[in-house]
Amino acid sequence: MPADATRHALEIASDCLASRARRLERLLTRIYDDALRGHGLTGSQLGMLVAIQLSGQATATTIGRRLDLEKSTVSRNITRLVAAGLVDASDGLRITTRGAAAITACHPAWRTAQRAAKKALHPKQGRLLANLPGHSPRT
Repeated sequence: MPADATRHALEIASDCLASRARRLERLLTRIYDDALRGHGLTGSQLGMLVAIQLSGQATATTIGRRLDLEKSTVSRNITRLVAAGLVDASDGLRITTRGAAAITACHPAWRTAQRAAKKALHPKQGRLLANLPGHSPRT
């Protein structure tokens, strides 16, 4: 194996920000998904419910853009949320009464996950993530 390739591979393995971000994403996903499992939702699905709730009525495209998600991811999760009776997709996307209740029921578990996520991060990392833009109803 050429020495240059090994040296380059070591640099990429130790310094790649994209790899680190993907590892962080997997860690945070596990924390939130584990906390929400008892409610039958994933962190991504709860995030989508929240975005729909804050939008009032939206399209899948709007939600995908707001959450920066691939079309297939949005479609798959909306299908699951509709099947669970949490979202009505008959005329755009609207949260159902059951969906609103799910957000309320998940809130304590989400708070637990939020505390665990903050604890898993170094304080500087937590501040960096907290300063990233969220998905407000107006973006």
